[in-house]
Amino acid sequence: MKSARNGLMAGLILMTAACGGAPERTDAERTARDRTDSSDTASEAAEPQAGAATARAIRERTRALSEATVDAALADYYAAHDHAPAWLDAEGRPREAVEALLAAVARADRQGLIAADYRADALARRAEAARTDPETLSAADRAALDIALSRVFVQYAADLHEGRVETGDLRPRWYEDLPPADYVGALEHAAVNGNVDAALSELRPPHDGYTRLVKALADYRAIADDGGWPTLPEGPLLEPGVRDARVNTLRERLRLTGDLPSGDNTAPAPDDDSPTAASTDTATEAETRAPRYDDALAAAVERFQRRHGLAVDGRVGEQTLAALNVPATRRVRDIEINLERWRWLPGDLGERYIMVNIPEYRLRAFEDGRPALTMKVVVGETYNDRATPVFSDRMQYVIFRPYWNVPRGIAAEEIVPEARAEPGYLEANRYEIVRAFGPNATPLEPSKERLTQVEAGELFIRQRAGARNALGLVKFMFPNEYAVYLHDSPAERLFSRTERAFSHGCVRVARPDDLAAFVLDGRPDWDAGRIDDALHEGSRKRVDLAESIPVYLMYWTAFVTDEGVQFRPDLYEHDRRVDEALRQAATTVPSSDQAAEAA
Repeated sequence: MKSARNGLMAGLILMTAACGGAPERTDAERTARDRTDSSDTASEAAEPQAGAATARAIRERTRALSEATVDAALADYYAAHDHAPAWLDAEGRPREAVEALLAAVARADRQGLIAADYRADALARRAEAARTDPETLSAADRAALDIALSRVFVQYAADLHEGRVETGDLRPRWYEDLPPADYVGALEHAAVNGNVDAALSELRPPHDGYTRLVKALADYRAIADDGGWPTLPEGPLLEPGVRDARVNTLRERLRLTGDLPSGDNTAPAPDDDSPTAASTDTATEAETRAPRYDDALAAAVERFQRRHGLAVDGRVGEQTLAALNVPATRRVRDIEINLERWRWLPGDLGERYIMVNIPEYRLRAFEDGRPALTMKVVVGETYNDRATPVFSDRMQYVIFRPYWNVPRGIAAEEIVPEARAEPGYLEANRYEIVRAFGPNATPLEPSKERLTQVEAGELFIRQRAGARNALGLVKFMFPNEYAVYLHDSPAERLFSRTERAFSHGCVRVARPDDLAAFVLDGRPDWDAGRIDDALHEGSRKRVDLAESIPVYLMYWTAFVTDEGVQFRPDLYEHDRRVDEALRQAATTVPSSDQAAEAA
């Protein structure tokens, strides 16, 4: 992405060039200089006399820029405009667009970014000085200010469009490279045409999920700024009918997040026939007068539980209590982290696509941008490198009644020991030893020697097709480097669990017949009846899709549905790593004074 994250850090290069003479240039810097030198003659001829010195200063400074995303955009923009200032008029005063730019950057927090990271305060002071007393600024000062304003715009635009975290193992791998953004065009749209907000809006993620999460960030930040929500003390199980002094605290907690309607924030008075201290040996007067956990409160708890992926029972047990007591500031950060993930996504997901949200244990299939199908899934376990990877690829075909080609590690560590302990284990579980995987492979007679060869990776184990096959009756193939795909599962009981991280990395789907109907929709010869026959009768069958379908395996721990803002546990601790990377990205930006000097 942006190796000089530099956008602002690259300003330090400019300071070195200006204060200590021209440094030795890298190949990338020489390339940038050649690019700007090509327009020198034309620039000199085109420059009006009043702006010639400023243009020369801009041209000289842009020669030092590197090939990094931000620097390349600046060099290309100024070269295309004869090195004329983008943000300052002929007299050196800031145009109206400067105020719009600084205001937009000041609102960066609303997008889950940090306004202070862009150090616009120093630029605002410089811009104000240029506005009130432009004659005191030299040509070099004007050039530095103009380039600094352009740098802040492009850096902020790039962060909105691509995210703050650098390319690396934290960012998903997409099935195709994302098209480069036109930051030069955006800069012209903002500075020359004065449409700063419109230019930035075009670069923000266009997805409804991002827009809704931005709104959720504002709501939760308002709660956090107002002191957050109360902490619910530990104690006995809270459930309908009980009386407990903590009930009013619970009501206030649920009211703040909208789970309990505002009109229901006051507990009802004790019942007329409620027990008194005189009528029981165990209840105290305080206990008998404590607010009662009523049905309305139970319904609010159920809404909260659904939003947090908890077992929905309307009672406050250990897990629900823990979720209730996560601080509001932590939820704000959860939302910011997931907004960053939205910025990593392609702008165009496709007309028809499948998205699996790993922490939510849910698959959604989309048609024309709208959910057409949703179902529960089982994902990879949280240990032994079995986590489901975050990436995308294109589904190309479906295999009905597949063999399961057992991965070498599973065969050696799990199946071979069982086969040695129980001679009939392989046949009972429909396993076969083969020399190579393939639908036409010839099974070999099991023996101790061949089990040893399986351990050594010289022979392989596969499982025959059928209802007991580990892949179930169908698998959905999008060939990828992880050997991960979607498939049916004979272990249907797992789909009734709230937490469903049980696979070796692949994604098991709860309704394979419905998913098959969705992906084969472009094949008129494959109706529901034929799909049912292929699932339950005959042998292995491969069916190619009419058109490949993008599949996105995503990791949303904070997202918005029609039921409200959803939160899920950080299943694989990816949030923690993204949080650390975002904080590290912030430390690469110089202080306000350094930024001003570098400009």
